[in-house]
Amino acid sequence: MTTRPFDLRAARAMRDVLDPYYAVLVFSPAAVGVFGSLGLDAWAAYFAGRSAPLGAASEGLVEAVFFHFEPGMIAANTAKVRAAGFPEEILAVRLEAADAALHDTLGAEAVGSAEMAEAAELAAEAAAACTFAGRPLGAANAALPLPEAPHLKLWQAVTTLREWRGDGHNTALLASGLDAVEVLVNAVAAGHERRASIQLRRGWSDEAWEAAEQRLHERHLLTEDGGLTLRGRELREEIEDLTDRLSLAPWRALGEERTRRLHDLVRPWSATVADRFLRGYRLEPYPAA
Repeated sequence: MTTRPFDLRAARAMRDVLDPYYAVLVFSPAAVGVFGSLGLDAWAAYFAGRSAPLGAASEGLVEAVFFHFEPGMIAANTAKVRAAGFPEEILAVRLEAADAALHDTLGAEAVGSAEMAEAAELAAEAAAACTFAGRPLGAANAALPLPEAPHLKLWQAVTTLREWRGDGHNTALLASGLDAVEVLVNAVAAGHERRASIQLRRGWSDEAWEAAEQRLHERHLLTEDGGLTLRGRELREEIEDLTDRLSLAPWRALGEERTRRLHDLVRPWSATVADRFLRGYRLEPYPAA
């Protein structure tokens, strides 16, 4: 089947609109406060929230599925997560944290609305259409029971869709031939990230970063002034396009009309999250046919 450009734009639009709804767990002080009940700081809470569906995951497993974090950062935070409690306990706290974050950010009226219930059903149907070969984080989240409360059902379904797409993105990154640091350098050169932010958030040293830059120079993927060469830009586009192609299944299953409906339902809630916590994040409208 030929993939229409519209399909790919729709897949990316759904990523952009769903990610902030998930990310309230990461950035909301209310969520961080709940994780604090286990003695976890903000970064350890991030690792706990993402890795808990995997069970008692080893450092190596977390490194493999997270892809581009520095191993020492993974080791330190995985140790904190292990000390905080069993995975089942962390999963319960994760849901409690999402509940606190969504109530605090969106308010009781939005959380209890008919629109929230409709969005939850659509997202759950989309998530159920995913297949999981080669998708460990997506599969681990899909195996969790969906909460009854619509705002949490939506959050869990969105989390499954996000991690499922992320697993596919890792496949695209592997196909690109870029290693964990080179991926980040490439993203910075493409204008998708800022080095001062992403290097710190992923834990890499200046030495590791500059060595990756040198490797990309030698492969003619990076210019002397740190921009992308023509081949570097093509490689970035190949990564993003392959990620989109690998993420079409839930939206084709839901159909164009209901995919657009889910987008339109979630957009104002994600815009609220973005306005509060994600400075500069842009929510584009759903693409026209």
